[in-house]
Amino acid sequence: MIGMVLLWIVFILSFVIVWPWIHAAFIWQGSTIKSLDNLLNNQQIEYIPKILHQTYRNQSSIPFQWQRASNSCRALHSNYEYKFWSDSDARRLIEREFPSLLPTFDSYPYDIQRADVIRLVVLYVYGGIYLDLDIFCLKSLDNLLKYQIILPKTVPVGLSNDILFSQAKHPFLLYVIKNLSKSNRNYLTK
Repeated sequence: MIGMVLLWIVFILSFVIVWPWIHAAFIWQGSTIKSLDNLLNNQQIEYIPKILHQTYRNQSSIPFQWQRASNSCRALHSNYEYKFWSDSDARRLIEREFPSLLPTFDSYPYDIQRADVIRLVVLYVYGGIYLDLDIFCLKSLDNLLKYQIILPKTVPVGLSNDILFSQAKHPFLLYVIKNLSKSNRNYLTK
């Protein structure tokens, strides 16, 4: 009897943890997201402004290796505006632009969750390119500015957020930001 109860508990817990991923994979398979490889875009209009955004606790505590990566991108894009967002800058921006998001933002148990939110907010408000501090730039990103939004796909399912491109006020980013509170769940993982 106890074995059967334990088996059911394991089954239910597995379902609760795995179901969001199965659901996401199902939605992903039917999505209309296109690869850059499949897009023909010869237009010369630049939708994405030349702004590089990066975030961290504060600028003076960035590890040396990450400073090197950041400097590689800034040097290669010297004609871009550079915006660094400390944790306190990020919170003030959210307080100004999305005050209803603050309770959700403040409730996150992990710093990385807040870091994931701020990159969406700065891109929505200002547009530009968000780069994680550990990303090195080897060539110019100028050719990608002609798209309205670029979100790298991850395998097996989902979107990466280590490098993001967007025009300001893109409706997809607004949709995600407005739905963060609905997705504020704890699945025993970051």
